[in-house]
Amino acid sequence: MQEEAENRITNQINMHVEEKNAKEEIIEITEKCIKCGLCKELCPVFRVLREEQSSPRGHAILLSNKIYDKILFDCTLCKACEEKCPMNLKLCTAIKKARQVMNLKDKEHPKNKDIVKKISEKKNPFSN
Repeated sequence: MQEEAENRITNQINMHVEEKNAKEEIIEITEKCIKCGLCKELCPVFRVLREEQSSPRGHAILLSNKIYDKILFDCTLCKACEEKCPMNLKLCTAIKKARQVMNLKDKEHPKNKDIVKKISEKKNPFSN
């Protein structure tokens, strides 16, 4: 019983450290953005939605302000924005880290939860 409690506490500490490290990495990446906007027209999501928050520049701004849940699954992680970036910003890495933070906080996307549940229960992500 005591060992189980110790393991739980150790896991919580590890998750907290992992979350803190991921947040620091996000800031390190996004603070390099000079907000020039060269990335915008290359982004397939921005080309469709035409909303600044869906652009790579919008993602960098939101992430640097520690707003993770608004945009995380708007990005396809295609890295088109990274090709044109004059600062060699690795925005897709920052977005992956933000997704990791959300998962550590148990705030993952509802559709992801549904897919994982279907796979674990029925071995098929598309089942009803």
